[in-house]
Amino acid sequence: MKIRDYKKSDKEEIIEMVKGILGDIFNGDPNKFKVLKEFDVTKDYIKYLVAETQGEGRKIIGTMTIKKINNKIVRLKRMYVRPDYRGRGIAQKMLDILVKFAKQKGYKKMLLHTYPIMENAMRFYKKNGFVESTGDDPEQIHVEKVL
Repeated sequence: MKIRDYKKSDKEEIIEMVKGILGDIFNGDPNKFKVLKEFDVTKDYIKYLVAETQGEGRKIIGTMTIKKINNKIVRLKRMYVRPDYRGRGIAQKMLDILVKFAKQKGYKKMLLHTYPIMENAMRFYKKNGFVESTGDDPEQIHVEKVL
């Protein structure tokens, strides 16, 4: 497994991966999700990571990015790992890289939001020092981490 920066040529493969993941989680049509309609890495994403298998049959198995909110705060976004690759430390490695990057750039806080149905994700965030906070969407869980 290799973690690298996103390239424009990754876009379609990532969209297909995310469609499958969101469709499984929400038991619905993944095309309705805003994340797929607005998939564009030029929107203030300051670091976008891709995890991929190596060798023949290379495929993208995970993504994670941070978006600048202001000079002190970033938002963790686009955290996806294919179900058959979960539990192997991939998300942890990507998060560690992004936290280190954000600290080096002088950011003081990392925010994110998730949905109550994503219980495994919440356990992961809490294990990594994120605590619940308030947010603008009552249907989501909002968490933050001081860097």
